[in-house]
Amino acid sequence: MTFPTHILAGLIIGKLTGDYTAALTGSLFMDLDHLISYHQNGILFKPKRILQESLTEKDPWGSQKNIFHSVQAWLIVSLLLVSINAHFGLIFSLAYLVHLILDALNGDVYPFYPYKKFKIQKPIIRYLSKKEAVLGVSMLLIFLVI
Repeated sequence: MTFPTHILAGLIIGKLTGDYTAALTGSLFMDLDHLISYHQNGILFKPKRILQESLTEKDPWGSQKNIFHSVQAWLIVSLLLVSINAHFGLIFSLAYLVHLILDALNGDVYPFYPYKKFKIQKPIIRYLSKKEAVLGVSMLLIFLVI
C-alpha cells in the first residue's frame, strides 16, 4: 500500500485508541526496511529516484519489504514494546499488524522473511490502483466520521 494509506490506518487507530503517537509510529515503523534497501542500492539521498521507486508496483531489487515486513519481526518488536510499556506496545502492535495486512493485500510479500518458500504473490488490491484509491478515500471518510 502507499504511504498515505498507511498514515490513514494509523490515524484511524490513533483516533480509536486516543494515542496517535503509538498508532502512527506502528503504522510506519516497518517501512524502515525501505530505507535500508535505498541505501544498499545507492538512492537513499536521491529524492527523485526514491519517488520514482515508490510510484512503481514492483520492487526492482526485491529488498524493500524484508525483515520488518515479517511476522517474526512484528512478534518480537511487539513483545519487546509491550514489556516496556503495555499501552504503547499494544497500540503500536495493532498498527504494525494492520500495516502488514495492507501490504499483503498488494501481494509480492514474504510474510516470514527471510524464509522465502511462502510468498503472497497475487494482489487483491493492486498498488496505486483505483481500488487502492477507493480504499484510501473510504479510510479517510471513516477517520472523519469516527
